[in-house]
Amino acid sequence: MLPFLDRARAAGVRRAVLLSSSAIPEGGPAVGQVHRALPGLFDEWAVLRPSWFMQNFTGTHAHADSIRADGVILTAAGTGRVGFVDADDIAAVAARALTDDRAPGTDLVLTGPESLSHDDIAALLTEVTGRQVVHHHLTFEAMRDRLATAIPPAFATMLAGMDRSIAEGAEDRTTDTVRRLTGRPPHDFRTVAVRELSA
Repeated sequence: MLPFLDRARAAGVRRAVLLSSSAIPEGGPAVGQVHRALPGLFDEWAVLRPSWFMQNFTGTHAHADSIRADGVILTAAGTGRVGFVDADDIAAVAARALTDDRAPGTDLVLTGPESLSHDDIAALLTEVTGRQVVHHHLTFEAMRDRLATAIPPAFATMLAGMDRSIAEGAEDRTTDTVRRLTGRPPHDFRTVAVRELSA
């Protein structure tokens, strides 16, 4: 990404907005390194750091697949809570960060309006779909080993570790970023589930 951004700046691009993650701080791995470099590359910039996507339960993510196939959500997140965010809200903030007269010039943590556990998500999906959905609590090791059947072990360990961080409270927060930048409240999970699963 950094060589691409260098070329973009040389070609006259004045503003860049990076999609990162609430779980990756400035200077952290992967996009965290791009986050650190961005203010030195562009005078106009922003870093979007969304929480976990609501669409993980309705789209093509492994959670959505296991919900459709077996009516289960499998995590090592325990009863930890997450300010799950609608991807449409992320897009709305991105549009404002790219087109407003002034760029935010900071990183923006994006969440939905409430912090929910995976048990809460399962209960809401049960209500919306009329089909029983349950959250199975796995240990870190069981989650890691399950993931490692489909992805490289190091990546499986990292993802299971992110679940463990949720269990420890790392994502239990909400922000007013969507409202501040778009002028409207973020969508709640029930609204998104009805919108995306009504068919």
